[in-house]
Amino acid sequence: MQRAEARRLRLSVFAMISFSTLGIAVLFSFFQIVAMNAVLAKERNDVSFIKGEYGKYRATRMIVDKSDLALLDSLQGNRIFWTKKLTALALHLPDNYWITQFSYEPPAFHAAGYGYVSPRQDQCITINNFLNQLRRDSTYCDVFHTTTFNTTSRVDERTASRASFVFSSTR
Repeated sequence: MQRAEARRLRLSVFAMISFSTLGIAVLFSFFQIVAMNAVLAKERNDVSFIKGEYGKYRATRMIVDKSDLALLDSLQGNRIFWTKKLTALALHLPDNYWITQFSYEPPAFHAAGYGYVSPRQDQCITINNFLNQLRRDSTYCDVFHTTTFNTTSRVDERTASRASFVFSSTR
C-alpha cells in the first residue's frame, strides 16, 4: 500500500509537471501568435501604403523617356564636387598668392591669380611647386588628370612686384 501511495504521489507530481509544461507551452504559443499578428498587421499597413503610393504614381501618368534617363545618368556620372577641388587649391596655394578668377568650360578648369615676387625672384618655381602639389593631391587629380601651366607675367608696381599666372586642368 505504501508503494501504491508512493506511485500515486509520483504520478500526481508527474501529472502536475506535465500540465504545468503544457500550460507554459500554451502561454508561450499565445504570445508568439500575438507577436506574429502584430507583424502581419504592420506588413499589411506597409503594403497598403505602397499600394497607395503606386496608385498616386500611376495617377500622375508621368512618362519617363529613355533619353531622360540617359541624361540623368550622364549628369550624375559627370558631376564634380567643387568644394573639395577648391579646398585643394586653397590648401596648396603659397603664402602671398591668390586665385583671382576661375572658370569651368567642360572638360577644362581654368584658374588665374597672382602673388608677390619675393626678393629671391623665384616666382616661377613657387608656382610650379604649387601646380605639382595639385597634381599629387588625390582630391584634385581624381577628376582633373592633367594640369598645365599656361602663362605668367610680371607687373612692377611702385611698392612691390606681382607675378600673375594662369593654369588649366583637364579631365
